[in-house]
Parts: sequence; C-alpha cells; structure tokens
Amino acid sequence: MPRWLLPALLAAAVVFFVAFFLFQTAQAPPPKLRIGLLPVVDALPFVVAEKEGLFEKEGLSVELVYFGSARDRDSAVVSGQVDAAIHDPVGALMLIGNGVPIKIVGFLCCAGEGDSNVGFYYVKAPGASQIRTVAISRNTIIEYVASKMVKGDVELVDVPSIANRFQLLVEGKVDAAVLPDPWGTLALGRNATLIAKHRDLVVVVASESLLKTPEGREAVRRLTTALNRAVDLYNANPERYRDLLADKLRIPAELRKTYQIVWKAKVTEMPRDVFSDAASWLLQKGLVKQQLKYEDCVS
Repeated sequence: MPRWLLPALLAAAVVFFVAFFLFQTAQAPPPKLRIGLLPVVDALPFVVAEKEGLFEKEGLSVELVYFGSARDRDSAVVSGQVDAAIHDPVGALMLIGNGVPIKIVGFLCCAGEGDSNVGFYYVKAPGASQIRTVAISRNTIIEYVASKMVKGDVELVDVPSIANRFQLLVEGKVDAAVLPDPWGTLALGRNATLIAKHRDLVVVVASESLLKTPEGREAVRRLTTALNRAVDLYNANPERYRDLLADKLRIPAELRKTYQIVWKAKVTEMPRDVFSDAASWLLQKGLVKQQLKYEDCVS
C-alpha cells in the first residue's frame, strides 16, 4: 500500500463521520412541547391548530395543558412542567425580572385595535351615577391597563377573581370594573356602560432550556408557523369553530350563539414600545428590581 494512501483514507473517514454527525444533528426531531394555556380567548390559535392537526403537519408533538388560573399556569412555568405558555407582557416580564428562566418568543396580540375585538373593558355598573370605586386585580395586566384607562380620583379595589369582579359590578357593589373579554361583553349585556377599552396584549413565552438547543429553537419556529396557519384557517370560516371554541374557551352560555370572536393577529416579534412601557410600569410599581432590557428578555 502506498504510504500516502493510508493517511488519505483516514482523512476521508474523518470527513465522512463528521458529515454524518452533522447531518444527524440537523435531522434531529424537535422535542415534544407541553404548552400551558388558560381557557380564555387568547388561546384561540392553539385550539384551532390542534383541531386541524397543524402541529403534526409541522412535525411537532404538542400537548396543550389547560390551567384553571394564572397562578397555576405560572407555577407550572416556574417549575418547568411546561415548555412554553401564553401570557401577557406584564406577567411575563414580572417572572423574568424575578429570575424565572424564560424568554418572550412571540407577540400574539394585538399591535392595533383591529387585530381583535377582544380586550379589556372599563365598564360602569348599572345605575351608577358617579365612579368612586373600581374593581381591578392588583399587580397584573388588569391593573396595568387600568392605569391607562381609569382617570380621576377613585379607589381601586383589589378583586383578583374575574367572576367575583363581574358579580360585584352587575350587583352595583362597585361603581365600575376592569374586565377582560368575554366578561366585558357579558357585562354590557347586563346593562353596564362601556367607558373605555384597551386592546388585548398576549405573548408567547418559552423556557431558556428549550431555547438553548437548535432543536428547541426549531420547534418554536415550527410552532409559530402552525399558529399563523391556524389564524388563516379561522378567518376563512369562523363559524366552523364556534362550538369548539365555546367549549374550550369557556364562553358563557348566554353568549355562545351570538359572540363572534374577531382574531386577525399572528405571531410577530415583540414590539419594543409595548415592552418598554410594560417594563417601566413594573419598575415604577416595584415589581421588578431593575429596568429590564429588551435583548435579555426577548428571543
């Protein structure tokens, strides 16, 4: 055997195995994703994507995990029981600012008022002539949007439960309340008066452990594709999904036949102005220890 042949064969073998390893790495399937949701309108794209098998079409294995409260969802995010979740900018940044290893990977809603007909309602109780008390939920997205809508010298009453806040409003035990949809729409049907409305604000968060691998980042990319396709399918025929959404998202019985969800928003990059405003509010409230930086919180 010529002296040059053995080194050449060894070199060729090394090149082959390196190429094979890189190919296998590139072809590694995305990990299974457990996604934390609340049974609220914000989950619409996930519900439609699951119904239409869009996750599977993107080569993803996805389990949608529903939680009864934001507190339960956040506990699952903190403990790593879910890989990703829908959230709001205020709640997500509060977690990040307090050391939870997650990042915002997408802004799901709403850059403008026309992206969705859902949002936050500032409503006056039936029969209330003046507004002295306003029911909110402190240190949450509700208080954040209330800071934009509620003007004047009023007492903010902390009522964390949406159902209790609604009940106090319609019974006239508070003069006004800030409610998310569809509770806001339901209140209008009970003779409440709309004072102001704020667009919905929804983000998708993912664990840093997921994002640190190429497979995890690819999974997030495919997830985004599936959600955006789901929005297109929904808008092509919203009526097709009415009963499904009413069941999954717990639309109140009296609205099931009449409440039509408008949802045009797709997953986009987190707007810097929304980030900055929410981060500054959290710092002002003392809910985070230092000013958060966009690049540290958004992937």
